[in-house]
Amino acid sequence: MIPAPASAAFSARAVPQGKAARHRRARAMALLVCALVFGHGGYQLARLSVTQWRLSRRLAALTAEREALQHEQQRLQSDPTYVEGLIRSTFKVAKPGEYVILPETPDGSPQGNR
Repeated sequence: MIPAPASAAFSARAVPQGKAARHRRARAMALLVCALVFGHGGYQLARLSVTQWRLSRRLAALTAEREALQHEQQRLQSDPTYVEGLIRSTFKVAKPGEYVILPETPDGSPQGNR
């Protein structure tokens, strides 16, 4: 029996495809090159720069979320029509003399009873 060449064994193994897998491989190669060229200090520098990049993205997302929440808070404090609409839609509240009509779900139960 003739053994298969080493390249055939490698090609038979499942290699992850897609953009995320390519990015992981590229990041791993970059860290490996930094470790070989610059030693442990270069590896630490690369790792810390990646961490800093992730944290700056997280900070940007949290800043945007905070701004949206501040806008929502300002609107809740200054716009009574908006507050009334939220109360009516969230709690299915009606003024005296009004009726709340709930649409039915596909199973036949009213939408508000879930």
